Amino acid sequence: MHNRRPLSLLFLLFCLVTTLYPLNAAANLTPPQQIIQNSSDRIQQALSQPIYHNDFAKATQFVDGVVGDFVDMERVAILVLGRHIRQATPAQRQQFIKEFRTLLVRTYTKAFQEYTDWQITFAPQISGEDPTRTIVRTIVNQPGQQPININYRMMKDRSGEWKVFDILIEGVSLVTNYRSTFNREITQTGSIDGVIKMLVDRNRR
Repeated sequence: MHNRRPLSLLFLLFCLVTTLYPLNAAANLTPPQQIIQNSSDRIQQALSQPIYHNDFAKATQFVDGVVGDFVDMERVAILVLGRHIRQATPAQRQQFIKEFRTLLVRTYTKAFQEYTDWQITFAPQISGEDPTRTIVRTIVNQPGQQPININYRMMKDRSGEWKVFDILIEGVSLVTNYRSTFNREITQTGSIDGVIKMLVDRNRR
């Protein structure tokens, strides 16, 4: 897995530009689209303030709070661990979820400082027979760059809230990307502890 791909995936997962949508357009967004936009508004507005922009610890703490509102981190972590979740002890499972969440939050917070002057528009949403699942489609534009197609896989949780559980950039899944990396690590070491240690080490950098 290339280091820049997860960085781009996470950045595009959270960052939507609110100025693209006048009030009447925003009112026409579907509930899943509105959730992503509102969450992104909170992050973008906060991280533009000096108190967050100049303090990485405070910035990651804020982002972590917002992430929990619209991303089903436990589901994402379980999907990433794949079949290996069956061999994980309750303690290993909880530690993996914790460290993986920390990795995603830290990666996104760093990515926010790296990307500027981009715009996102919503493409028609894709919904199938299951009313609890949908795909929110967006197109990301940056000056001098080719447009990038981003899909957000979302589902309703038991409380009826829409949550993101995967993102695809030009058809490449964040979940699949990380699953491939962690599967290789577990296969080589024979233990989930090896992946947890790798996450802990990366999160301390």
